[in-house]
Parts: sequence; C-alpha cells; structure tokens
Amino acid sequence: MSKSTKILVGALIILGVVYVIQRLTSTTSTMEKSKPFSSLDTAKIQQISVDFGKKIVLGKQESRWRIISPINFSADQGQVSLLLSRIASNPSASVVADNLSDSTAYGLGASAPLVSFQQSDNKTLSLRIGNLTPDFNGCYIQLAGENKVLELSTNIRTLAGQTLTNWRDKKVFDFNLQDVQTIDFAVEDTLYHFFHRDTVWQVNGVTVPEMDARDIAESLIGSMALDFVDSAVSHPKSLLEYGISLSNGEHFAGKIFELAESEGSRPWSGQVYLSSSANNQIYVISSMLPDDLKQKLIEIRKDYLTKESS
Repeated sequence: MSKSTKILVGALIILGVVYVIQRLTSTTSTMEKSKPFSSLDTAKIQQISVDFGKKIVLGKQESRWRIISPINFSADQGQVSLLLSRIASNPSASVVADNLSDSTAYGLGASAPLVSFQQSDNKTLSLRIGNLTPDFNGCYIQLAGENKVLELSTNIRTLAGQTLTNWRDKKVFDFNLQDVQTIDFAVEDTLYHFFHRDTVWQVNGVTVPEMDARDIAESLIGSMALDFVDSAVSHPKSLLEYGISLSNGEHFAGKIFELAESEGSRPWSGQVYLSSSANNQIYVISSMLPDDLKQKLIEIRKDYLTKESS
C-alpha cells in the first residue's frame, strides 16, 4: 500500500469516527424528550411577565386579564388566551445542546427574552425564549436554572413577543347595546337624542325603525382601536361629540376629533381620534367612522325628523 493511500485511508477512518460520535451525540440529545410545561396548570396562572426588551406584566383579576405594568389597562383577552392555550397543550421538547456555552447559537444569551408564569399557589415557571426553528413551527427555550437548550415543538415566541399595543384591549367600550339607555350625538349645532327601551328607539322624541337606530348606535359602541395615545393632545378639531347613559346609571362622554393644523408636526397627525371619559383614554380609530356616523344621522333627520316637524 502506497504512502498516499495509507494517508487517505487514515483520513477516512478519522472522518468515520467523527461522524459516529456526532451521530451518537445527536441521537442521545434528540432522543431526550421532555414536557417543559407539565408542571403548570393554566387555570391557576394569575400573572404573566414577558420581557422582550420592555417588560410587560399581565395579571388576572377575577376572570379577566389586565395589563398591570407599564400601564394599567384592560388586556386583549383573546391574545392572552392564545398564549395560555398553546401552553396548555403541553408541547414536547427535545434537547439540542447540553452546555450553557452553546446557548447563544440558539438566540438564548443573557439578553434573550424572558417569560414567567406565576400560579395562585405562587409556583412560578420562568424561561428564556430563543430563535425560531428553521421551519418556523417551533422555537428554542431554556428553563430558568438549567443549562440544556430545548427545541420546543410549538412556536410560543411569536405569541409571547407581542408589543404593548397588541396586548391592549382594542374594544373602546366594555358594554353592550342592550345596556344603553340613551345616546346623544352633537354634530356642529345639531343634537340627536337617542332613547332606547327594549326594542323601541326614539330620536328627539320620534320613534324610528329599530334597525336604523341600532345601526348608528352599534357603529359607535362597536368601535375598535387602531392605536392608543397616552399623552396629552391639545387643540383638537372636533368632528362629533357624544354622550352615553347606561341603564345602571353610568354616563360616559367624549368626542371624535382630528388634530388642528397647528399640530400637524405631531407623530399622530393626520389620524382620527376618539376620547372617552370612562378611562380618560384617547384612541386612534378608523378615519371612516365620523363620516359614516354623520351620513347616517343626516339620513335619520331627513327620513324621520324633518317629516315629523313638517
């Protein structure tokens, strides 16, 4: 056997040994399965903390979730439910690395997002969430206090890594149409007073078809926020003012407005806003809502109110 042939054979043997070791290591790690969330009872979870660069804490109050930090605001119940249902499915995980030094390769360094779940019995599970898996169906995680890197079979990174805006409840009003007793709309110098009892609706004392009145009322009450303004707004240009009284005696008022031209340099200029005295919050809403409401109110006045007065 020539010297070059011996060298080639030796190299092939070395490569073969390396391959076998890698296969054995890979088989050992991927065969090690776990259920990282098996100790959690999602029905008992009372607090969720997510830190993707800005820590957000959500707490359960009675049966509803609220954001308790960095602001106090109702949470998007559906968004929280999606995350908890993903955890409740008890997804499996495989060990892909055993050493802490390998963590950064999976996006699990010291600055990786941190998520914690705390139950009513004070049992807490904390983990860091790393990169998504190459197929985007899962993600890498590392439980607090453990060195092992786990490949989770489901993607919780996207659900947990929502922005503060996405965690907030987008529904502007937290009551339903059946709770409403009166709604007042003021458009320039014209007032529309809606009175509601059972299936009867009156506008300025004139009975109008239920569907026409409901259409207007639901357009306002069903408003959804596109964004939120948490700072003071000066010089609003009012498009429409409203007041709502509920059958339980509560009353809310506010206005739909744009910013005056002098505010055009503000980052939220060129949008339409709705303010509410219920929580002193300003919402960014659909720019179509004020024109839609105005048009429907004009039709009510033309079809029913002017006929009655004439």
